[in-house]
Amino acid sequence: MIIIASLITIVLMGQALRQKFVQISILIATVIVVYFGSSVIQTAQRYERNNQVVTPATRYINMGLNPNTSGQIDGNDAWLYEQPGRTPKEKNRLYLSSIKRRLLNYSVGSLSEHFLKKATYMYGTGLTIQDFFYWYAGNKNNLEESILDRFGVTLVNGFQFFYILLSVMTFVFLWRHLKNKRSIPPVVLFSVLGVLGVCAFQVGLWEVRDRYSLLAVPFTVFIFSYALAELDIVGWISRFGSVLKQDVIRYFIISTGLLVFGYLSNYSLTTQLVEKNNVSIHQPYVAYAGQSDVKIKAHDKLKITFDVETTGNTGIFYNSAYSISSDSKSQQVKKYLPLQISLMNTTLHKSIEVDSNGNTKANTMQKGKYVLTLTNPTNQAIYTQGIIDIGKADFSFNSLYRSISGHPELMPVMTVARSSQNTLVSKKQYNAIFTLLFVILCIITYMFRKKDKILPLNKSKV
Repeated sequence: MIIIASLITIVLMGQALRQKFVQISILIATVIVVYFGSSVIQTAQRYERNNQVVTPATRYINMGLNPNTSGQIDGNDAWLYEQPGRTPKEKNRLYLSSIKRRLLNYSVGSLSEHFLKKATYMYGTGLTIQDFFYWYAGNKNNLEESILDRFGVTLVNGFQFFYILLSVMTFVFLWRHLKNKRSIPPVVLFSVLGVLGVCAFQVGLWEVRDRYSLLAVPFTVFIFSYALAELDIVGWISRFGSVLKQDVIRYFIISTGLLVFGYLSNYSLTTQLVEKNNVSIHQPYVAYAGQSDVKIKAHDKLKITFDVETTGNTGIFYNSAYSISSDSKSQQVKKYLPLQISLMNTTLHKSIEVDSNGNTKANTMQKGKYVLTLTNPTNQAIYTQGIIDIGKADFSFNSLYRSISGHPELMPVMTVARSSQNTLVSKKQYNAIFTLLFVILCIITYMFRKKDKILPLNKSKV
């Protein structure tokens, strides 16, 4: 989308044909260098293509058309046709059939409504919260709770004023240019096309996430900077202040009343307890695009050692395995059965009970060193997605990951978390938001009261 925006901008710019040819040539050369440079980097880092893992683009288009969601990723859709043994062409054919069925079930009106839901989901918040609540800082033995997990609600609500201001002023700037048929600077045209291109691609074609909206932020901020320079904010405030000067105290009282009403009506957020999971171990997510499941030989045992630095934890170990009638997985003849999982706290010399789903009882994992043992109790080989094969990729430098002993390429899917009762937002954060808003209100009131001294109408004095 950005490349297309660049090409359109170059074509529409009032430059000599030779200059346009040079700029387009540079753009094409850059794309070629990036494309082949990526291949060189992948080869150097020992990444290999595996057709069992390759997933078609139609997978994400299909998720974007899900009528039961706002077009965001969905667990059932994500793994709809990703079973082992299917080739990328077979997956693509199945996803295309699903896309056709979904489109036929939409009317023009309902499809437009669905696109609006996608746009709202992606751009309505102004801050990404969907995927980043389990980001942690620290080393293997000292993980800290993510900033978004602690302050996400505060950041989202505190940022809304600036996000709305950014969006409105950008729209006003562009509207004035279009209404007065004034030329738009090339860099602004490029930014506008970039925003529209990203939005059209995500909303009209792909599945959506709130983090995808970040692609449009640099362009929007750039247009906003032009709006600040052109719209004469200082002069506008001065003229608006002339109207408000006589009644500024009245508006101050009304605004303060609205702040107090908002403060009291939402205060329950600081008192209502919700359950939060403080994750100390979370590795790795089941391969995003599917994978060739790891094979465990008959009666084979795989061991993982790890440390837990806090008390009262619950362990979750992905426990889904199956046997097949032959080594040819394409037959898709499976018999599902659980792995045999045992967990030992070697510090306390205590065995921890793990149920057939791979979960421990709540808050039974105390501080100490642990050994997790995965056993194939059958007389035949079984396959599992509970272990990720990272191949030749070198993760040894990352102390956060725990591999199976003797097999650094095999990593178990596991989570260890401590549950706690806490409020959605702390009283300190809540009070800070409304204190900041009140301070801003006081500053604005003072500026309007003293506008002739602070914001003179004669722009040459500014």
